[in-house]
Amino acid sequence: MMRFDYPAKARFGRKIPKSKIYEHASVSTKLKDKIVNEIESITWQYKLAEETINLPKSSSVPEIQVFDIALKPGIKDLSQAVLETIDKAIPFLIVFQITQNNQIKVKAAYKRPSEAKPGEWVIEKYFESGWLDKHQQKQAMPQVLDLESLHKALIKSLMPKFSKLEPVTNLANEASLDKQVEKLKQIEELQKEIAKLKSKRNKEPQYNRKIEINQTIKLVQKKLNALIAAQG
Repeated sequence: MMRFDYPAKARFGRKIPKSKIYEHASVSTKLKDKIVNEIESITWQYKLAEETINLPKSSSVPEIQVFDIALKPGIKDLSQAVLETIDKAIPFLIVFQITQNNQIKVKAAYKRPSEAKPGEWVIEKYFESGWLDKHQQKQAMPQVLDLESLHKALIKSLMPKFSKLEPVTNLANEASLDKQVEKLKQIEELQKEIAKLKSKRNKEPQYNRKIEINQTIKLVQKKLNALIAAQG
């Protein structure tokens, strides 16, 4: 995955004080300490909107924001809790560009408007790139017809072709992004279940119990294989 080269007209370049995050989110003392200890600065780098990139908005995607988050020296990555706090504090779709020294990681959540609480968003799942060289050439922004399609293209660019545990087929041909995200979540849950079962099997001293756990692993693996095959 490469970073996208957003239009100069969309550049915002405004620093966001950490206090603004506290004002718009429920932040415990422990979480506030994490934010202070992990983040050097937050910059609202780009505003991808109808008036800045000439793409029509929709009710579900009125704007897309691009935030640069510079980590403090020695911090290897942004904590999930900190990321979610920032995401929930800002009522827009956000693409995060997390930087540390000469490296950058792109991360974004697939979010949808809450049906129960108007004005709030439901975070379905985060997707991320690996760490990239900050000086690596950027990729042209996807050619799309509206902001909703742009959001889907940005999320798809981060969706893995391979998970951390088992290979997963490319889901790019699936018509609905909702279905892609849901199926990928199911695949990853089954992968986690298999990993836990294997760990349990390896620690089990009784041979008969090892055999039973192996049988369970095979059943779960069969479900996983069927789900992966259905993506092809």
